[in-house]
Amino acid sequence: MSKLELNDVEAVTVVGAGTMGHGIAQVFATAGYEVTLVDIAEEPLEAAMEKVEESLERLVDDPAAVLERIETTTDRKAGLEGADVMVEAVPENIDLKEEVFADADAVLPEEAVLATNTSTLPITEIAAATDRPEQVVGMHFSNPVPLIPIVEVISGEETDEHVLDITEALSEAVGKTSVRIEKDVPGFLLNRINYAFWNEALRRVDEGEFETEAIDAAAQRLDFPMGPFEVLDFSGLDVFHMVCQSMRERDVPVRIPDCLEELIDAERYGMKTGEGFYEYPEAGTYARADIPRERRYEYDPYCMIASAVNEAAWLLANDVTTKEDIDTAMELGMSWPRGPLEFADEYGIDRVVETLERLHEESGWAQYEPHPLLESMVDDGKLGQKTGEGFYEYDHEAATFGPVEYEKREYLAYITLNRPGKLNAIDEASWNGLRNALERAEGDDDVRATVLRGAGDAFSAGDDIAEMQAWESASEGQEFFDTVALPAVEALRTHSKPTVALVDGVATGAGCELALLSDLGVAAEGSQFGQPEATIGALPPLLLAYGATSVGKKTMLELAMTGDLFSATEAADAGLVNYAVSANQAPDVARELARSTTASAPGSVAAMKRLWSGYEEELAAAWLDEAVDDLTDQLRTEEGEHGLEAFLEGESPRWER
Repeated sequence: MSKLELNDVEAVTVVGAGTMGHGIAQVFATAGYEVTLVDIAEEPLEAAMEKVEESLERLVDDPAAVLERIETTTDRKAGLEGADVMVEAVPENIDLKEEVFADADAVLPEEAVLATNTSTLPITEIAAATDRPEQVVGMHFSNPVPLIPIVEVISGEETDEHVLDITEALSEAVGKTSVRIEKDVPGFLLNRINYAFWNEALRRVDEGEFETEAIDAAAQRLDFPMGPFEVLDFSGLDVFHMVCQSMRERDVPVRIPDCLEELIDAERYGMKTGEGFYEYPEAGTYARADIPRERRYEYDPYCMIASAVNEAAWLLANDVTTKEDIDTAMELGMSWPRGPLEFADEYGIDRVVETLERLHEESGWAQYEPHPLLESMVDDGKLGQKTGEGFYEYDHEAATFGPVEYEKREYLAYITLNRPGKLNAIDEASWNGLRNALERAEGDDDVRATVLRGAGDAFSAGDDIAEMQAWESASEGQEFFDTVALPAVEALRTHSKPTVALVDGVATGAGCELALLSDLGVAAEGSQFGQPEATIGALPPLLLAYGATSVGKKTMLELAMTGDLFSATEAADAGLVNYAVSANQAPDVARELARSTTASAPGSVAAMKRLWSGYEEELAAAWLDEAVDDLTDQLRTEEGEHGLEAFLEGESPRWER
């Protein structure tokens, strides 16, 4: 038998004129193929052609020329005769699909490709209705077909390699990117990962932990154009319910939450019916739900990501597809901002496993049990960007500057104050290390933003008091500030890249001031901010000089005069940080905030920082000089010496009432 080549394909028959069928007919006709669209009655065919015409008027310059390449018929066998390729797009009913393929087998040329657009049913089962299973292939488009640039090309157990190749070539000929599915597994690629991703969200709503708006807001925070409940309403809850049922019937451990079943029973399928998880102005009319941005930190979206990664690991371990095709499919087919494996490497494979273990313990659901592939990656130290290798390889550097650790992960620099036993108190070596690390990041053109954090349970408890007490004169203290502390402060303040303070724990004294001087900040719940210098007979020079540009007088003086500690939420309200979030989300929010700054051109960012630094310089430089003089003088007074000694001995100073 001669084999069909791409150049031989002229006539394509699409069986089924529903949403998917008429979309498939449109893309083939737009690409220049002669198309026959088949359905059981004239009414659905007429409706389909009206929708094709409406779509073409929006998308092409000459709709009439494309429409001329589409003919319709209710005679299935007549429509199939002579076609080089058939694409079946009838409802997801195995008996109906087998009937279509039996008819196609009877009339199509022997070299023709028999493709099914099924999203859930096994290619092998469909192929069994023919005497040529080697020519049956899955060609799964995504809805809306004219707009979504992905096709899953799926092999049945007997599909010929040449048929897979030509189906991929056809996909590209109609303007799509193809991903190869080498094994006929239930749900293929897109629906398996969609199930894992969406069902985590459904479970949380079903159990009453979160509202749909909070979860959708959390997804949008990661740059997903729509949250999971918005997408489900858009694509149709009945469609997803059918996918779940089909996979469950084929031994995939699928759980269907009650909240979904209840909407299905009420025939609330989403936009198509005007009601789903959200309500819409009119059935069948596209509209967006009102998702409050301020709710984006209530739910941790990496729970959904971890569940999706677990399913992706199953696909890889079972040789169903490749890591590149997994990420490509989700980016192009589902508009993910990055593929699940890219997200995993960014988040950390170890954290993916930890999250899955927690979710599995909470729910008992099989979908959360960490896949052995992920566990072996953790054992091998392949944790993603933090180690330079995960599912992919990354640019990674590490260096030590005294008690300060420097790490470059792709485009982000992480600077860690690393004296956990001293709550990261900043001594001379720490100030010098901070300056050197900032200069390292400054000199690397690949670094786009810098994250400053502390090791252990603190950001930084401030200056090393014992070191300050050892100064023998005010001039020695002045020299320390001039040659050690202030050069590091200037390196932070004038750093040309965005700086993000990640505060998890205590941020007092100079630690609070470092957070203040950073461009952006995130605080984990449970963190505490304070400027207790005056309680030991000192004063906070950086707060008093630069605080005026970030916090108001009342807040600044409350911090400076009382020694009270602010919570993470109070710190955010005061302007010391941008956001206060749960401790497990804080590293991610800081990373996301740093990443978001890369939307702006590096030169624009550097210019903005230069202008702001100049404004601060004009406003605060003289104040800072005076504040440092006052501090060094105050520390050498009897009051200052008493306060330092009392602090180091764990006693209250005499002035405390």
